[in-house]
Amino acid sequence: AGALALLPSYTVPLLSEIPFLGAILFTRHSVMVYIGYFLIPAAWLFINRTRPGMHLRAIGEFPAAADALGINVVALRHVYVFVGGMLAGLAGATISLAVSPGWFSEMTTSGYGWISIGLVIFAQWDPVRAAVGSYAFGALRRMILDIQGPTSILGLRNPFYYLPYWGFFLEMLPYLFTVIVLVIGSREAMRKRLGAPSALGLPYIRGERGL
Repeated sequence: AGALALLPSYTVPLLSEIPFLGAILFTRHSVMVYIGYFLIPAAWLFINRTRPGMHLRAIGEFPAAADALGINVVALRHVYVFVGGMLAGLAGATISLAVSPGWFSEMTTSGYGWISIGLVIFAQWDPVRAAVGSYAFGALRRMILDIQGPTSILGLRNPFYYLPYWGFFLEMLPYLFTVIVLVIGSREAMRKRLGAPSALGLPYIRGERGL
């Protein structure tokens, strides 16, 4: 059997030599990591500083007002659902070609889709906050692996090394966080404070009263 094709990894010259941060952010990362660095500010600028971004926020917050201004609400919603699907597909390709090479049915994603929903709620629909939450989740996943390696921590016997099944409790932490966020965000009163678009999940029918 041939070798599994993987996305290439790179080290960024000069930036990788920055003390501490260079080794973390710019050394031997998949090309998708660097694309992510670009997409974060690009998404924020698009949503908050461009006219199409203003239209995007309008069709999510006040679609009737957007329609009155001549914006095709239904068409734009379809476009952005399509773009969101493309980004989700890109994420899936990254998992199978960089994070966990190969395909092992539903075990490949291990429920990360639910994690992403929790991150959106945590981020209050802000791409920068979403990035912070995503990197925190990635760091937590890495910590769960690293903490099980050493025989001692701070001079004390490491229970996660000598009792490997304790690692299952560690692996529950990201999903526990997701459950808590979803429970909080599911309440209508909390939804407004969490920053969800007012018309999220509501079909727009021209001429009807409401949003």
